[in-house]
Amino acid sequence: MKRGFTFIAGMLMGAALFGGGTAYAAGLMAEPSSQTFYVDGRQIQLQAYAIGGSNYVKLRDVGQTVGFNVYWDGAVYIDTTAPYTGTAPAGQTSAPATTPAPAQSGYTISTGHWSREDFSRQANPAVFTGVYDRDLYNAIRQTLTDMGTDNSAGDRCAYTMVSKEDYGAVKRMLGRLDGLYRYEHYVPQNLSNYYEYLDYFAVSVQMPDDYLAAYDFIQPAIAAVNRLGTDREKVKYLNDYLCGLLAYNRKGIAGIARTFSQHSAELEAACGDYAHNFKFLCAAANIPCFTISTANHSWNMVYADGQWLHVDVSANDLYRRDYILLAGTVSDRTDQAPEATAFLKELLVPGSTK
Repeated sequence: MKRGFTFIAGMLMGAALFGGGTAYAAGLMAEPSSQTFYVDGRQIQLQAYAIGGSNYVKLRDVGQTVGFNVYWDGAVYIDTTAPYTGTAPAGQTSAPATTPAPAQSGYTISTGHWSREDFSRQANPAVFTGVYDRDLYNAIRQTLTDMGTDNSAGDRCAYTMVSKEDYGAVKRMLGRLDGLYRYEHYVPQNLSNYYEYLDYFAVSVQMPDDYLAAYDFIQPAIAAVNRLGTDREKVKYLNDYLCGLLAYNRKGIAGIARTFSQHSAELEAACGDYAHNFKFLCAAANIPCFTISTANHSWNMVYADGQWLHVDVSANDLYRRDYILLAGTVSDRTDQAPEATAFLKELLVPGSTK
């Protein structure tokens, strides 16, 4: 091999980065690199990507430029004794003298989105705007349907593509669901051609380990809720239960693990804590619920007895008024993401806004 050239063959989520566009995936930014490369003192042009402070190039481009063969024959082979052709030697039936890279035990995708069912047909078509399209809806709705089954990971996992530009909006929308479970961007480690689909977007749904004790703590309250007759009664019970555990203070902090544990006095909490804790309770009671936020306030929407209604637990606790089960919210509180709100309603209860 010629001297004067240094490279790193990098792996991203178990797949070699051979190409693709700028993308934000699995928490990493992949974008074209302006790194300069030299072979024997001569500057050359190589397509490269910058990821996490390192430069990644196509292994086949290195072989072609430097002069050794790289090819795929059930695994990646590197033969430094042969010129680059990109193909296996004619008639070869066994591995060359060099040690091949281990074959990947994964699955390959060839389309930009996939789910077993078209759930979007059940939903109000008016909610499909911009990034909140039918493909994203089907991917997430399929995930919610598959939760806890063998179809919730790997090559059975529903997915779509979410661009770098839309990634933040989709992540924020998913975060509004977080309560009993955490909804996260997920890329299976056995996805063998991730380099071709860097915008790949699936969703994982898991209860964090530190929520298990909190879930056990609320079981008496959930048992009491399950004895009630209507959703409205259940929501009111959960509202009052949470108000008995917290006291409003805009500088207070009371997360789920702390709120739903033994403590001798009410914990100080801001509106966001009330809203997040209320989602936890509602999810445990099988009541669809998510958060709505303005620039300085958060509250919830719940689906109760056939309609979406507003519940502002922190305001209920602070002012001792019934900001609960309202068809409309307080006049000076404007939802900052109404399109995402409409999408979430249909995602949790298909057809609920028709």
